[in-house]
Amino acid sequence: MKYNISHWFASMVSIPVAIVAGLASMIAFDIHLVYDMLIAAGGFFAAYFPSQSYSMKSHLREMGITKSEYKYVKTKLGEAKEKIRRLRKNYKNVRTLKDAKLIYDINRIVRTIYTSVEDNPKLFFGVQQFFHSNLDSAVNTIEQYLYLYKMPGKSKEEKVKLHETRISLLELKRTLQSNLSAMNRSTYHSLDVEKEVIKLNRKRSEGPLRLDNELEKQKVNMDKKEKEPVKADRGEKNEGRK
Repeated sequence: MKYNISHWFASMVSIPVAIVAGLASMIAFDIHLVYDMLIAAGGFFAAYFPSQSYSMKSHLREMGITKSEYKYVKTKLGEAKEKIRRLRKNYKNVRTLKDAKLIYDINRIVRTIYTSVEDNPKLFFGVQQFFHSNLDSAVNTIEQYLYLYKMPGKSKEEKVKLHETRISLLELKRTLQSNLSAMNRSTYHSLDVEKEVIKLNRKRSEGPLRLDNELEKQKVNMDKKEKEPVKADRGEKNEGRK
């Protein structure tokens, strides 16, 4: 998860503190080197834990989840990572192109959901079914299907069962796609909101331009009206001279 950056942040703060504490001990106290190193280590840990805790709380507050929820999601991601590794190993047992494409599609959807939740743990609570049951079903069914498919001497009934299992995998693929859509629903909603904001800003920017155009048209019409009487007066003067 990206929240591991809190450990890097704490280390960047703690290492300079440890160096300063160690040098200060060597210069000020002039004691044994072992004690200087212990003081430096104490300075490191004294700065590390508060910095790490502060950074973690800031990230969790930004995402809107608690520390207990974060730990729970992290545990589930660890379990899912091992299952995804098992899922990828199944490529070596594929015997047909159509099965290869099906397993590739399932792997791609599974990996997308995993990485999205890894980047944003709050998304986990919209796809809990994926982590609790759908991923297990995908891994177990694919492993058993491919294992039985490569067995020689299958009977007609066994071939029918394998065909039915493949249909079940296609249905599972659609279920995983539904999980992905459910996870992205809030993002699509935010996208619609941004589109409406863009339209509103465009209308506001076009408003002054339309007003300027209307004022310009009014000015042109007024100029025309002022010129018309002048032309008429000139025509009457020419008739009087004749």
